[in-house]
Amino acid sequence: MFFIEKIVNRKKILSKVKTPYLLITVLALLLVQCTQKSVREPSSVKRNPTAERVTFEQCSNEKRLYLEPALALMSPEYLTSNEHQQDKRIPIKCVQFAQRNFSGHYAQCASEEARPTISSNRPCMSEPYVMLSYNAYHDVMDCFNLDPREFYLQIMIESGFHINAINKTGFDSGISQFTANGIKRVTANNLVERTRRVLLESSRPSCQRISSVVGHFNVDAFSVQKRCSMISLPKNPYRAMLFNYLHTMLDQITLDRALSDLPEVYDVLTPRLKRQLTYLAYNRGMTGTKRLLSGYAQNRKQVSHQITEQDLDLNQNLSQVKKILRLEPSKREALKKAKIRNMSFAEYAVIHGATYVSDMAAAGDYVQRHMGNSCGEM
Repeated sequence: MFFIEKIVNRKKILSKVKTPYLLITVLALLLVQCTQKSVREPSSVKRNPTAERVTFEQCSNEKRLYLEPALALMSPEYLTSNEHQQDKRIPIKCVQFAQRNFSGHYAQCASEEARPTISSNRPCMSEPYVMLSYNAYHDVMDCFNLDPREFYLQIMIESGFHINAINKTGFDSGISQFTANGIKRVTANNLVERTRRVLLESSRPSCQRISSVVGHFNVDAFSVQKRCSMISLPKNPYRAMLFNYLHTMLDQITLDRALSDLPEVYDVLTPRLKRQLTYLAYNRGMTGTKRLLSGYAQNRKQVSHQITEQDLDLNQNLSQVKKILRLEPSKREALKKAKIRNMSFAEYAVIHGATYVSDMAAAGDYVQRHMGNSCGEM
């Protein structure tokens, strides 16, 4: 469910939002609703959790044990199952599958204030390590009433659910691969601390765990020198997952305003399509997302084609198209100029170099082949 929909549909509430401060006020109101108005399943109701045969790595290579000392210092409630407290969960094997199939780089941090050092040494996927990632992900989903299946593929392609994943060129860091601009955005107007205080007052154990561990955030931490603030334990991966949620919420709040002057697009949007566009905005920014949509709308006018819901569905695996365009760059330029009547927005985006959501769709197909439908969806 597109979880900002209730606010968007209220009488012109977003049209009155003129400043970042008011935007944060709207967000704070939503947080109160999420944490105080949820109805939980009575404890008397018997649940039958899916029995999982789960095994974890036992590592002897010292180069892969660098996170184990920090894990050993964490409270057991962050490292053991909280399934009895939450209704919606994906299998642990889904997170393990993502971790095994991640092929990026990893950071090691001497402290939260340190500059990360980059290596190819994947941390040992021990039980404490896997469970910390798994619990952080589900606590954020549970606290804010989200469906964990709807964000699984995004975190999978960002970091493979690895707490210390890092982009060695852009220094995007942590389980949610935050950039400097992303950090600046969610730390504006003291949003993180205000959110943390709201969560601390919540009766939901998941919200309390988030608030207790994320800690105060130094706004100077957007610098490369301090990027460990999004990686180091014990505050991460909870801090990074909370930031991911706040960034996504800000995108959802602004999406309707951003597209209000594109009626050919706006009028056919569904909650599912809005969620897909929010994925895209996480990677391209709202300005870049609108630029792509504006270009697509103009392209459709040139061939007298009225945009439909199906046209905007980004759940398309275009791996072969990406491969052809990479091997034959001249075709990209030709396609940009061509007038093609039956072109989806997903195809238009890939032609113009925006492959993020297509990558999610490809990951979804891969996961489904190996894990079935239990992990994620778009």
